Amino acid sequence: MATSKEPHDSFGGLKIGNKDTINISLFCELCKLLLLDPIQLLCCGTRLCRWCSKKGLLDSKPFICSFCHTKQEQKQAHADRGAERELNMIKIDCYSCSWNGLYNDYKEHLGQQHAYLQCSDCCEHFFSINLYEEHRQEICEYRSILCELPGCMGLIKWTNIGTHYLCDTHQKMLLEVIIQYIFKHKRLPNKSNCSATITSVVSDMKQELITVQENVNILLPEVERSLNNCTRLKSEHDQIKTTCDNLIQQKNTVGKMIKDDNEKVNKCIQEQNDMEKQIDDTKKLQLYTKTLSLDTDSTMTFSFIKHPHEINLPFSIYSSQFKTSIFGYNFMLRICSTIISGNENQEYLSIYITLLRGEFDQILLYPFPYNIYLCLCDQSKQKKHIVSMIKPDANLLSFVRPTSEKNNEVGIIKYCPLKLLKDAK
Repeated sequence: MATSKEPHDSFGGLKIGNKDTINISLFCELCKLLLLDPIQLLCCGTRLCRWCSKKGLLDSKPFICSFCHTKQEQKQAHADRGAERELNMIKIDCYSCSWNGLYNDYKEHLGQQHAYLQCSDCCEHFFSINLYEEHRQEICEYRSILCELPGCMGLIKWTNIGTHYLCDTHQKMLLEVIIQYIFKHKRLPNKSNCSATITSVVSDMKQELITVQENVNILLPEVERSLNNCTRLKSEHDQIKTTCDNLIQQKNTVGKMIKDDNEKVNKCIQEQNDMEKQIDDTKKLQLYTKTLSLDTDSTMTFSFIKHPHEINLPFSIYSSQFKTSIFGYNFMLRICSTIISGNENQEYLSIYITLLRGEFDQILLYPFPYNIYLCLCDQSKQKKHIVSMIKPDANLLSFVRPTSEKNNEVGIIKYCPLKLLKDAK
């Protein structure tokens, strides 16, 4: 019986050139080579090549495992899918040349470049002793085997075994074996009855053969019908397979079309979002670029609409651009909410004004010399307007001739408490 400590040259898995870099669990415990068609013993989990297991561990009853010495009614093993997955992920160097690659590609490489073993009967080549022995002993249709009938000593081609069993020589030897068996177990009393017994046995055998022939004649139409059904089913199977292949191809085509359509839809959505953003930016630009002029009384009124529930939220609102006259200064107003932290911790409405670059700046007087009055008009019946003034300071950069699109804004941070607006009725 094979043991786990001795490598066996009569059967083997795959030779590789980088054995030291591969996990030892991926090597056969019998041939010590990389697993080929891995199986796993259920008793102890030992991994073996399938053919190594078949030839190296006898299928005795009871079966005693050579690795864990567990006793079972018979050997129990199954294909090791886990080992197959691990093998498919490792990188292998060829033992005979500079090739390297994955496990399945390595087997294909060995079959093309290093299949040195050749079947003497069918001339097929093999790269592994395991595959060669399995082919020679169980697969090759041209292999020669021994007839197991005692006395029939010739080697017979596997393809001719049926003809051999029906030949006269084999039949005569089979008859002698049967007669010897009958003499041995029935213990005939003397030789005088031998001839009569043989005649009786031959007669019985002929009768059985006739019965067998009749049964064959009865079964033959059913066999032919079954063969016809098999042929029909194979044809239907081929048609179904062709239909399935066509459907899979159509599915892949439709899937690609859907993927392309999804990409187009996503692109359209992105373009729509970009367009909406451009529209918003344009609206804001229009808001900033729309220029108004002061009235004849040197005033300008802006409406800032804030609902009561919006006052509680931070906000910042810009006015349109406005000029002091057709050829005058350019300004823009901003109101916002401001929280003053510290001891006060109070919210205020702040107002800022910004001096913008204008087309007539070269002929205007700078720094801006005029007082600016800001009035928050009370829309209730109380008419409690809030008026403040911003007096230009020549030292502030906010009032000098603009060198960019606009100067820094200047204004009144604590113009009025927001609570005053929230409580207004």
